[in-house]
Amino acid sequence: MMHPPKAIPFLLVLAMALPWACGRSSAALNVAGVFGDHMVLQRDVPLPVWGAADAGSRVIVRFASQEKSTTAGADGTWRVEFAPIAVSTRGQDLIATAGSETAVVRDVLVGDLWLCSGQSNMAFGMSGLKNTPYENDISKADHPWIRHGAVPRNPSIEPRRDTRVDWQVCKPDKVVNFTAAGYYFAREVQARTGVPVGLLHASWGGTSAESWTSREALSTVPDFKKRADDQIANLEGLPERIRTYPAAIAAWEKSNGREDVENLGEREGWSAPGAAPEGWTEASLPVAWKNVGLAHGGIVWIRKTIQVPDASAGKGFRLDLGLIDEQYVTAYWNGRKLGERGRTAPQFHYGYQNFDVPASLVSAGENTLALRFVSNTPGKTAGNREAAGWGFSAIGLKSIDNRCLVRIERPFAALDAKALSSLPPVPKGDAAHTSCALFGGMIHPLLPMPVKGCLWYQGEQDAGRAFAYRTLLPLMIRDWRSRWGRDFPFILQQLPNWKSSGATNTEWAELREAQDLTARDLPGCHLSVGIDIGESGDVHPKNKPEIGRRLALVALEKVYGLPVASTGPRFASLVNEAGTIRVRFTHAEGLATPDGRPPAAFAIAGDDKRFEPAEAVIEGDSVILRSPRVPRPVAVRYAFVNDPPQPLLFNRDGLPAMPFRTDDWPCSTERRK
Repeated sequence: MMHPPKAIPFLLVLAMALPWACGRSSAALNVAGVFGDHMVLQRDVPLPVWGAADAGSRVIVRFASQEKSTTAGADGTWRVEFAPIAVSTRGQDLIATAGSETAVVRDVLVGDLWLCSGQSNMAFGMSGLKNTPYENDISKADHPWIRHGAVPRNPSIEPRRDTRVDWQVCKPDKVVNFTAAGYYFAREVQARTGVPVGLLHASWGGTSAESWTSREALSTVPDFKKRADDQIANLEGLPERIRTYPAAIAAWEKSNGREDVENLGEREGWSAPGAAPEGWTEASLPVAWKNVGLAHGGIVWIRKTIQVPDASAGKGFRLDLGLIDEQYVTAYWNGRKLGERGRTAPQFHYGYQNFDVPASLVSAGENTLALRFVSNTPGKTAGNREAAGWGFSAIGLKSIDNRCLVRIERPFAALDAKALSSLPPVPKGDAAHTSCALFGGMIHPLLPMPVKGCLWYQGEQDAGRAFAYRTLLPLMIRDWRSRWGRDFPFILQQLPNWKSSGATNTEWAELREAQDLTARDLPGCHLSVGIDIGESGDVHPKNKPEIGRRLALVALEKVYGLPVASTGPRFASLVNEAGTIRVRFTHAEGLATPDGRPPAAFAIAGDDKRFEPAEAVIEGDSVILRSPRVPRPVAVRYAFVNDPPQPLLFNRDGLPAMPFRTDDWPCSTERRK
């Protein structure tokens, strides 16, 4: 579903638990890598500082008028603890000495440090807002009291003891690398509190919460333990499978008439603008090959005309095709070959594929995209998303129709059962997407750095297992809190709207419900609702300013105790009233829709459990629901689909109503472990 970056699993399979991963020599004093120039330390709490030095050496650490000393242990590690330090907006140096050696961390502020973690929507950087309505925020991002610490992406099954965090001061030339959701959060919090804000950013696209949870915690739940054991075993055997796969698949293709010996379409100019229309048929993306005449696989082309605005001429971008399921793909733009994917390690022809379109090839007006697929087996599809999700927003195209042309270059013959069963499996897996590996490589090395709290924006990858997420997410939160020794606040970004597998399907709704249940069950855990600010055709919504603002509102009210509103309408009660249902809400002052139309996201059902859209009338803090198809309603759902219809409900604070359901009927993901 999400887009993990390319990984090199054979370099990451058995990441070792080195004493100090930053590469310290045996005679070098250092401070742990999470401490870096321009960082922010957490105010008003005992402050540990640690590092490495020669065994037995005396280490003295000075900061903020305090001095602490200790002796490095037999393993070369040391640690001191400072008394709580008040807010400081003046950069100070943290200085450690051992004999003649000195290590200095410069320009350190003291304020509030927030851990920002999750998957690609937390990783989404400010650079991704170029060519959007929020682009000007980059040039205005001059906030010296906001600092961003990027945690390196170093997955490890064995917990690492150190990692080198890259701290940057918030300036226009640096903010492009900041997490966008975190930046807008920090901008709001810093402005309202006057306190320096640090963002300790550890995220990775397309990752499950299992990757961020320790192996010890996962082992307490049998299903999670089995997945972790299986994934780690797979990782250990991956280098050998990667080594032997090219020869194995080549032999299988040759023996089954699947060799790709000539690119006929390229020779005939099928990728060129204005190619002759003969032989091409109309289709709609995503294209299932069986629907265009390739019942058994084959070689097939897609052509699509892209209208590029004048303002985007000469702008390069990344063409993102999403998950390509065991198919080779070659891409062309205006007749120029961009490259071929699928024949090299580690992904081979299963994985998330993208191509860089050079600025020199992008012209105003009509541009031609051509894709050549080699599909060895039946049942495959050209991509897993609509054209709108292919990265065209970077050249100013917010929506793209899904019309395309298709032409078969060569059909393949049918495969018998023996041939299909002998198909060498593609080596799959990498360390980043293995249970516990991101905890071990990216979270454990941060311990015990005190934090104000955590912003968690994740769940897209786990939506297909939303019911299991009810156990997984609180398990991860408890795991982190226990290791920090403190129940620090967790603010969850609830998944926004996205059509996912289909707008009216419910796996994302079920994931949102799991997030809500976690926030209700765990003390100090809060939820920011974003059901209205997603994009139906893009899993990475660009309105990160509003996402960050709402996260900040939750923090300002729930953590800082300021008099701000952070909660939209929430379901309170349900009453049957002679064939209608009255739903009451809390936080419902000014209950309304933005355009005054009746809210469209309610559905009701009778004892038959068949939900029908409901006519809705707002009445004070209530909504009255009815449907001629449901004469005796017993259950209500609001926005309980992947991408609910507009308009939605809001209160006078402009905050959206929380999605909910009143039934406890079986979920679509309930049996998925």
